Amino acid sequence: MPGLGYVSLGKLNLLNATFSFDEKICGMLFDYGMYEDPFDDHVQLENYFGNNQVWLIRNLEEIEEMGLSDEFMNGVPYYHIKQFYDYVGADADLYVMFSNCISNGKPDFEAIQIIQQASNGKIFQLGIWTEQCIWKSGLSDYDFTSLLGEIESQAEVLSGIVNKTAADGLPLSVILNANTAKIDDVDGKYVVDHKKIPDATSLNFPKISVILGQNGTDEVHEMQLANNHKTPVGMMGLALACLCLSSAEMNIGYVDKFDLNKNDDLNDAELGFGNVGGGDYTPIKDLNKVRRNIISLKGYILPTTYKSKESGIYFSNDQTLSERDFSTISLNRLAHKCRRIIRSVMFPYVNGNIDIDPSSGAVNLTEQTRITNLIIERLDANMVNPLGQEQISGRYVKFDDTKNILMTDELDLNCYFVPVGSNMAIDIKEAYILNE
Repeated sequence: MPGLGYVSLGKLNLLNATFSFDEKICGMLFDYGMYEDPFDDHVQLENYFGNNQVWLIRNLEEIEEMGLSDEFMNGVPYYHIKQFYDYVGADADLYVMFSNCISNGKPDFEAIQIIQQASNGKIFQLGIWTEQCIWKSGLSDYDFTSLLGEIESQAEVLSGIVNKTAADGLPLSVILNANTAKIDDVDGKYVVDHKKIPDATSLNFPKISVILGQNGTDEVHEMQLANNHKTPVGMMGLALACLCLSSAEMNIGYVDKFDLNKNDDLNDAELGFGNVGGGDYTPIKDLNKVRRNIISLKGYILPTTYKSKESGIYFSNDQTLSERDFSTISLNRLAHKCRRIIRSVMFPYVNGNIDIDPSSGAVNLTEQTRITNLIIERLDANMVNPLGQEQISGRYVKFDDTKNILMTDELDLNCYFVPVGSNMAIDIKEAYILNE
């Protein structure tokens, strides 16, 4: 009867993990890699946030007391944190980190693992603001830089294979606010044609959503032009606020719930790129509905309007950079919550024993039934939103008996769930490496 083995703890003691099922918890990571000395004249802030320190705050006042002002990084972090709390309208948990995410001239987002580990795995969605470019020149249209691949790979590590990666059991979604005002390999020009941006869904990066757009005010333009590479200020704070206010199954483009102009301070939505040097930020009102749909179908989230809701501004969807099972943030959030629940059942078996059928090398049927029943019970108890409404309408868990555990040292669970209002089952494979 071999045991499940000892989980490779890496930087995080997973045996003490709380396995939070609170899908509202967010984090913000600000990349200062293109700043020579970002903490210059901000000594108090450096004492708190230097050397990749992570802090949990509950409101804007707390981080102001730590030294954050609208002068640090041209005011961008202050703007997004204020935007988050203004929209949420109450105290809310928010993990914050500042980090240099460039190494040897290339994207390096190990900070994603650091902030999630520091939160003990509680972050469900992480907003990233960076001045690194997302697009470069292609044969005709633009192509992608290595930025998205690096972020996806770091996020995938957090999804983890138990006992194989350093951060098992901590899946999250990434909301990316990158530099879209410049094509990476074109020096000195800040001209981007929205008709040439590439199809991001072809990348199949389900952990990432790219937010385009911002509030087209003079204040925002001043911040953008002050950035080292005229990076759009963006709407990361608003996107995270919508996710904080919504249950996992809810789309942040939900018109009835998420008018981005609810505080009457977002009336001039724009993409934030075009010919920035010439004062053209591509206002949303200048893009017809067909063009907005084309951009959205390429996997990007952008602000949009509807004729019957003239005074409102809304996110176009909750698209990820994928067309498959996990093509939306909401599907990822549901999957991540399910995975945390499943792992909360399995982790007590760390260094314990599990009964194996010696003839097949599979977990014996009695043990399978006991464990899968416990998983189903915990899914049923926890896959509900704050109103007590079910978030999934069906679920199925089965051990993969095709592998001989005695030969492979691998234990796999095949898990399926059906989101409420959907007739499509989402497939989750939970993999455990034994005795490695």
